[in-house]
Amino acid sequence: MGEGVFVHRCGQLRTKGEVAAARRAWGGAAGQAITEFALVAPIFLFLIFSAVNGGIFLYARADIQHAANLGAAEIAAEGNTPATADQVAIHLMDQAGLSNTILTQVTKVTLQREDQVKSGGQVVLQPDAADLNVYLPDCQPLAYSSCVVSQPWPPADRNVGQGGGLQASPDFARLTIYYTFTAIGGVATFSGTASVVFRLQPQTL
Repeated sequence: MGEGVFVHRCGQLRTKGEVAAARRAWGGAAGQAITEFALVAPIFLFLIFSAVNGGIFLYARADIQHAANLGAAEIAAEGNTPATADQVAIHLMDQAGLSNTILTQVTKVTLQREDQVKSGGQVVLQPDAADLNVYLPDCQPLAYSSCVVSQPWPPADRNVGQGGGLQASPDFARLTIYYTFTAIGGVATFSGTASVVFRLQPQTL
């Protein structure tokens, strides 16, 4: 067999030049694959990163909305007593998922009276700017007063069914939870709210 000629493992003859060309072709294909991976990998990782953050955000938002629903039910059932009805509800919400996590932080909880106003022959709800209670999210049973920022509409002032006309209907209220969500790595921060409009349950006076 002549010099510079190799026998391919399939039995075919290959010269040194052909072998070198094959190696160059293989090296070029490998280099192209690495380049393509370098271009696609960041996009792929970004999509995975976004999907993970989106899933965590949706889970956290569902937890906070669930806590708001429980708090609204508790306040509605308490009516105009006891004086700490709102704080009791916030403590219940805290146990149900209102607590801060690594990525989610609740900043405040508000309770606002919704006035019943006649408009165009219908009764509609309108927020009462004067009756807006603001609370901190951490309400502990032995320190309820510490979580009160402002409380111009205490439970004792709430209508639970007494009176005539529109006053014969218990008050409506809106419970709102304000929170922020920080994406993994701190690359972005979102602010959100979860709210529930409800009516106080009629009480026997």
